[in-house]
Amino acid sequence: MALPLVREQAAMSIQKFTRAFLEQGEPGARKPGDGAVFDDYDVQSDSMVCAGCSCLCDDVSYYVKGGRVVRTLNLCEVAMKRLDSALAGDRLPVLPSEELRRSVEAGARIMKGHSPTLVIGADGLHEAGMVGSWELARALGGLWLPWSFVGMKRFFDGVRRWGWAGAILDEVRDRADLVMFWRADPLETHHRHLSRYSLFARGRYTERGNSDRNLAAVAAGDTVMERLCQQFFRMAPSEDLGLIQALTGPNPAPASAHRDFVSLVKALERSLYIALFVDPEKVTADAMQGILEWAAAVNAGGHRRMAVLPLWGGGVNASGFVQLSLERNASGCGADFSEGGMGAVPEGDWEDIAIRVGSVLMFESGPDGAQRRRLPGPLLGKPLVLVTPFKRPSLDQAQVVIPTALAGIEQDGVFFRADGLPLTAHAVPGLACDGYPTVEEVISGLLREVLA
Repeated sequence: MALPLVREQAAMSIQKFTRAFLEQGEPGARKPGDGAVFDDYDVQSDSMVCAGCSCLCDDVSYYVKGGRVVRTLNLCEVAMKRLDSALAGDRLPVLPSEELRRSVEAGARIMKGHSPTLVIGADGLHEAGMVGSWELARALGGLWLPWSFVGMKRFFDGVRRWGWAGAILDEVRDRADLVMFWRADPLETHHRHLSRYSLFARGRYTERGNSDRNLAAVAAGDTVMERLCQQFFRMAPSEDLGLIQALTGPNPAPASAHRDFVSLVKALERSLYIALFVDPEKVTADAMQGILEWAAAVNAGGHRRMAVLPLWGGGVNASGFVQLSLERNASGCGADFSEGGMGAVPEGDWEDIAIRVGSVLMFESGPDGAQRRRLPGPLLGKPLVLVTPFKRPSLDQAQVVIPTALAGIEQDGVFFRADGLPLTAHAVPGLACDGYPTVEEVISGLLREVLA
């Protein structure tokens, strides 16, 4: 299996993810007494929150000189790519106020003239922007959905039946005996997940280092993480349910003669705290139900704990989207205000939704248009209004493009960590911002035009 991000970033070698490397310190970190000095900067900001993914690492440092970031500490490749794309010299230019107004008016005309509008990508916005996007979708009589709509719907269908065996990441870091990634690969989407929470956890309260922690994974093909695992199952998604049933049966027996099955069974039996990270978009509905049923059975015993945490592959603020959606719509996976609806979750999958949609308002949450390529084919022909803080090498699909400031770099914003913990990602002090409007200002303008 190709690993585009890993191959594309020369620094991401297997050496970077070995225990010895990570126990030396985070990449680029300055350790006390090592004599490292960096004086060529005007402003230094430490303990900053990075909103590059839902790990929300809170130990990032920025060094700014002449209004530009000249050095960072503890930014992974995902976060660095996000920073570079937002501050790139070939970024979309700031729209003059009059041109911005015309773009907002044109965007509103497209959405009103091609209804219902799908508002997608709010799970990549900070909290204020996300709230505004919900209000705009309601005013439009449109659909308000996250990138991971199918996976979230699959997850919450299971949660309604078996409950949510959640946990905070700090608890996993401190207590887990066994960590398992079920079709979720943190080395592609959350680069520091292993070092901060799930495997090589370090810190004041983790000096014992969890050196005996067991790591297991289920994946469809090759992954860098395989070399770190005590047990690794390379199998098709259709085989997931069989493995779950084999692991949870009264007398666990391998559904097939897999070399790591017996080892995993023994590791599960001796573990008092099990943390399972799953990507709901990459498992079947039956497998998702099976995982949650498994957790419910383990937790019912009272002396052992099994936490199931979704590792969404969509927007960086997917947990915030879930919380807002639950609060406003009693559902964690979006809303449908079309055809007089009151916000109930839409039926069907992306293909079914694409047939109903007349236009798309897209909030871009990742650089280089990566999120856009994930849209179902039928949506690509719909009129598109794009709101983005990133550079855009190709604009051939969007009728209207509105550049904005990036929360967590150019403005403050509240994001929710993967476990639901809210943190504020502050703007980088000393950064020369170029006057881009905030996403809230753009949404307010669209809302005024829609309601006019």
